[in-house]
Amino acid sequence: MSSTFESLGVSEQLVRALVEAGMPTALPIQEMCIPDALAGHDVCGKANTGSGKTLAFGLPMLQNSLKSRPYHPTALVLVPTRELAVQVHEVLSNLTRGTKKRVEVVYGGVSINRQSQSIKRGVDIIVATPGRLIDLIHRRMVDLDQVQMVVLDEADRMADMGFLPQVEEIMDVTNQDRQTMLFSATLDGVINGLVKRYMKNPIRHELPDESPTVDSAVHHFFAVSEADRADVVYMMSTGAERTLVFVKTQHGTDRLAQRLEQKGLSVSVMHGGIRQAARERALARFSQGKSSILVATDVAARGLDVSGLDLVIQFDLPEDHKAYVHRAGRTARAGAKGVVATLVLDHQWREIKRMQKILGINQGIAPARSDDDRLKDIASGSTELIPPPQEHSNDPRSSGEFRPRGRTGYGQGDAKRSSSHGGFQGGSRSRFSSGGASGGSRPAASRSGSRSGGYRGAR
Repeated sequence: MSSTFESLGVSEQLVRALVEAGMPTALPIQEMCIPDALAGHDVCGKANTGSGKTLAFGLPMLQNSLKSRPYHPTALVLVPTRELAVQVHEVLSNLTRGTKKRVEVVYGGVSINRQSQSIKRGVDIIVATPGRLIDLIHRRMVDLDQVQMVVLDEADRMADMGFLPQVEEIMDVTNQDRQTMLFSATLDGVINGLVKRYMKNPIRHELPDESPTVDSAVHHFFAVSEADRADVVYMMSTGAERTLVFVKTQHGTDRLAQRLEQKGLSVSVMHGGIRQAARERALARFSQGKSSILVATDVAARGLDVSGLDLVIQFDLPEDHKAYVHRAGRTARAGAKGVVATLVLDHQWREIKRMQKILGINQGIAPARSDDDRLKDIASGSTELIPPPQEHSNDPRSSGEFRPRGRTGYGQGDAKRSSSHGGFQGGSRSRFSSGGASGGSRPAASRSGSRSGGYRGAR
């Protein structure tokens, strides 16, 4: 039976806020980490996105963080992406109602002066991406020498995205006597290096075998032609409540979204070429069910935590098996069912078979055509909707198995060139609508210092 937050030591005020938000009991990672975090220990938590890590560190931070003075926050959460920063900020901000704690979110793509003005007025907790926080430090718009609590959220993702140098620079200018918490899907390799350098006798908590990624979802692989690909996405998505479609490029994302909108679907779009405010609106529309499809690039969709996401479609193949795991992990979260459908062009058979072998997925590639009504039922998770393909040799194109139809003269070279643009032919880009300061001395330039450090989880 799950523990109540009150039994874990969470304050009465925060418990009331949690109950009002429909969260009366704690999830496993929260049960493990909250008591040790409230006691002031450094904590390492190994758990995947969607396991409840945000409250595992957020509640102790809200309860124990000190009152700040201008330019000098007392608590810091580092996250890899803007979208995750917004989500963590929203969770923490909703729990501060009726308290005097102030939470600010800091990321690139929006006015740095507005963020600086908020910090000048005094912010207790900052949720930040590494790059924008470094900019604020270098411009002497923030000083971290009073930070008593640091969380490194999604530490493995920050490492994958090349942010470790910035993370280390930030950690080196925080208070050496801080409490550090680190949350990650893995705790080995470079992440273990962070633990050794920046943390003092951390207490480790791990969720056993809770991978909301490959094993917890139903996987389909469909052989499609370039001409049919967008229409196959349309057919699949009409049978799902919420569909996330991954596309390789920004232009391909816009083209696919335009094609789906022309068919009458409500579509939100997210990629790096869209202003942050528009990306937030797109995510809000999708999360609230105002649009049923979110078409996004990998960069824009990193760290997304959307409940009720029943179908992930890989319009373009992932870069590698790690990217496949990340994409698949957007669905089938917290014990829910989910489906991942991957579209495979003629020249991509060997590539996807190699990826399947690494991931341990023993699944054939079945034919899919835009006029097959059974595609509407894919989101149900049934493995019997599409007949399995015949066994084939190492080169499927040399066997009698289905070969996707294409345009006259459509050769492998043409397929490569077309897929590199991430979408179907035709269609122009279009616009989408998816989606009084107090005093205080300015901080000195960044200080150096050494010590050892910390990381997340969203409920």
